[in-house]
Amino acid sequence: MARDAMMGVAATVSVVAWITMQATAVARADDVPPEGFTFAAGGDIIGPRGPLTEALETDFREIVALFQSADLGIANLEGAIFDLASFNGYPAAENGGGYPLYPVTLAAELRDMGILAVSKANNHATDWGVDGLTATLELLKSAGIVQAGSGPNLDAARAPAYVETPKGTAALISTATTFPPMSVAGESIVRNGIESAPRPGISVLRVRKIRLVEPADLEALARIAGPLAQEVPGRPDEVRIDDQVFRAAESAGFEWEMHADDEAAVLTSIREADSNAAFVAFAIHSHETAGHIDDIPLGDYELAALHKANEVPSPDEPMPADFQPRLFHKAIDAGADAVIRTGPHALGGIEIYKRRPIYYSLGSLFLLFCGDRTYQAPSGQIKTLPDEWYETVVPVARYAGGELAEIRLHPAVIQSEPGPLCSVPRPANAAEARRILERIRERSMPFGTEVVIRDNIGIITPRNLE
Repeated sequence: MARDAMMGVAATVSVVAWITMQATAVARADDVPPEGFTFAAGGDIIGPRGPLTEALETDFREIVALFQSADLGIANLEGAIFDLASFNGYPAAENGGGYPLYPVTLAAELRDMGILAVSKANNHATDWGVDGLTATLELLKSAGIVQAGSGPNLDAARAPAYVETPKGTAALISTATTFPPMSVAGESIVRNGIESAPRPGISVLRVRKIRLVEPADLEALARIAGPLAQEVPGRPDEVRIDDQVFRAAESAGFEWEMHADDEAAVLTSIREADSNAAFVAFAIHSHETAGHIDDIPLGDYELAALHKANEVPSPDEPMPADFQPRLFHKAIDAGADAVIRTGPHALGGIEIYKRRPIYYSLGSLFLLFCGDRTYQAPSGQIKTLPDEWYETVVPVARYAGGELAEIRLHPAVIQSEPGPLCSVPRPANAAEARRILERIRERSMPFGTEVVIRDNIGIITPRNLE
């Protein structure tokens, strides 16, 4: 039943996409953002616990107004939306860390909030299996929200999603580098002359982390590992031990590599979107960082061990993994007008590349954990959530003359007290705003971006982009 429903969704989406593409091809004269186009971006939607009715009576309305006043609002929807009482599926064993489940009212509330499109390629897409993904996509569709990054097969998951805005057609492409293997969408296969159904799931971009060691150390590793060490075909400078590849280099460190076919497919989708839409956003869910510490804070036992070894990590590594800037630049070269990375729970820096914004992390828009911020994951690991995870920003970008004219950064704090407003963002007060914006300014400096703070708002303008 779930498979039939997913196939039905695919057929409808394909027809709608074809009609939209044909109409757009006639209506559009160029492929740059329309004059005055505004784009509001949100981070991870991990919540809320209940309907937003009561929250809308508070200053949460100011956050809502940022999305409603923009021509396009986009955020990353983690978890699932369906009625558990009538759900016939199961929570997945391989769940990416939790089972976020939101009330069925959330889809319509997000649409009313001005979030017209969501990315669904992330590590929580199949927390409730394929049935949960299917149910969520159906609710999003019925609420009038476009989603990108998931679908009934790989082609559908990779395809651009199109949404009509007051200033023309916009497109969203979504993929993930952080995901459980069961989430990967696939095509049909043939066994015994019979073709299977395709595999529903998400669009993924596979990456691998290469450990760099000096040549003498590589020889020592191979000698110590003995039969466990495997040669890498065509790479005499590499040794594989289990799933880890070691490569000879002048100095020790790490580097990341993207799967060439996945990378090419993502860039092809962006080019397709650029030929059919006035504005193109590329969203990627990618927890990988420049460091080697998990982005989720460790429990007391693990922290004690690191203290003893004098290797205490920060809650998050703010600098991205080295493959991300390379990919994001290629995405903009292919036609993306904005790049949004989600995954890290803390704010990252902002880069302006060819007059297009790259948001290296917007943290969360909603964050489900309230009251006691320590919890035990299904894996058994005890996690403690820091204050920084509850501080976020909503950037609103304005385009003029076919390129970025200004970004206004609106700082917010996610409420963590138990109660009906749990997990809901509110505008930051003066002290909070200064702290949040100073953090973004500091983390944007390595990318050559200057953030001016004025009246509790961060501003990036052409004057400080050159």
